[in-house]
Amino acid sequence: MEKIKDFFSRYSYDSVKMLLDQVVLAFFGFGLTIATLQARNETLMLIAGVGSAIFYLAMIYSVAWKMGTTDRPIIDMGHRKFNPLTGTLTSLVANIPNLAVAITIMINNLFGDGSGISGAIGRFLNGMYHSLMHLIKFDGKAFHMCLDCEACLQGTNPNVDYLHACWWIYFVLIIPAVLVSTVAYIMGAKGKMFTKLMVPDLPASDRPTRKEVKERKEEERRKEEQRSMDHSQDKN
Repeated sequence: MEKIKDFFSRYSYDSVKMLLDQVVLAFFGFGLTIATLQARNETLMLIAGVGSAIFYLAMIYSVAWKMGTTDRPIIDMGHRKFNPLTGTLTSLVANIPNLAVAITIMINNLFGDGSGISGAIGRFLNGMYHSLMHLIKFDGKAFHMCLDCEACLQGTNPNVDYLHACWWIYFVLIIPAVLVSTVAYIMGAKGKMFTKLMVPDLPASDRPTRKEVKERKEEERRKEEQRSMDHSQDKN
């Protein structure tokens, strides 16, 4: 119980940040879907869907990687054991709403009349994948891409359906974020990175205090006033 409490005290903020990033990217993904649907271009929709998904996973990677870099000094000093599943657990906590919606959709599809409002919530939460789910179809045996949905659904195979209408897809869509979070945390804790654009946060001991920040701003203000006075004297 103590370990669970410690985990939530340390990483609950990161889980919430992952969830908020997902909501933001969901709106972004829906916007791309609407734009590409109006263009009626399969290639454009595919590019938009892949780009939206990569952007979302990159944000998840950033959060988990910074978690790892923050924990690295503590691990190196021996104050905490390295746990490669920290990123996994943090992502799973962030995905609790997704998992709850996925279970509801599954129950409604298997034992009810359809996904209903839970399906709408699921499509919203996974908006960053919506372009791909709208473009890709599943006929029970194989996947294929088709933007002309009506012709596809009313064609020779009545089993063809939107990917977002398949209840199992909402479980599958949780996996990429969990895997990325797992890898990112391990890389951060080991001091490795995919790109030099990502810079570790300063340790708490190296960060300026509020007093120091205030003093620096005050010093900059005094220097600016002095420069203004010197400039006025030079004109005179």
